[in-house]
Amino acid sequence: MKLALAILKKDMEIEFRSKESIISMWIFSLLIFVIFNFTFETSRLLMLQIAPGLLWVSFIFSGMLGLNRAFLLEKENGNLKSMALMPVDSGVIYVGKFLSTTLFMLIFEILILPFFIVFYDIPLSAVMMYLPLILLVGSIGFTSLGTILSAISVHTRDNQILLSLLLWPLITPIIIWVVKITGDVIEGELSSSFFPILIRITLFDIIFLTISYLLFEFVLQD
Repeated sequence: MKLALAILKKDMEIEFRSKESIISMWIFSLLIFVIFNFTFETSRLLMLQIAPGLLWVSFIFSGMLGLNRAFLLEKENGNLKSMALMPVDSGVIYVGKFLSTTLFMLIFEILILPFFIVFYDIPLSAVMMYLPLILLVGSIGFTSLGTILSAISVHTRDNQILLSLLLWPLITPIIIWVVKITGDVIEGELSSSFFPILIRITLFDIIFLTISYLLFEFVLQD
């Protein structure tokens, strides 16, 4: 576990030293919010309906940026082969990378969420307390599968394209579910399907994490 925390610390230091990734994605997300808020004249009801999708579009783009960079430096520095030869469980390396990409995504979400609430005048109802939990399980589902696929695609020339082709068909159900329950929270009233969907996402997170942890050894060997 110390190795996983060391990887997490190293990746976070690299990201916060440059700050390029977080700043660029923060500006990109603000542009999305501004364009849809001021360009399209829609009713408030329609805006509340499309707002969850816009929010997760910005989150997913930030997550893709983190996944694309997850193993890029290790490949450029030749550290991937060194990782494969380390006398430790390869799954621990996966855990470290998973933690760093997830934390990167969550930090971005925390930074952009207040602006989203202000731009779209989201009512702060009691059910908003479920939003952090939704962001957590949604982000874990995205990064748990994305981390191992990033390790696979980094060996190819068009790694960003391959990562998208591999990730999107598998992660689409979770994205649809988190957008649905995020919409419930934004509208201030939980539907009857809210908790079943939340449980379903959590189960998928556990499955993705377990499978990725067990298979990561073979990914490093390749």
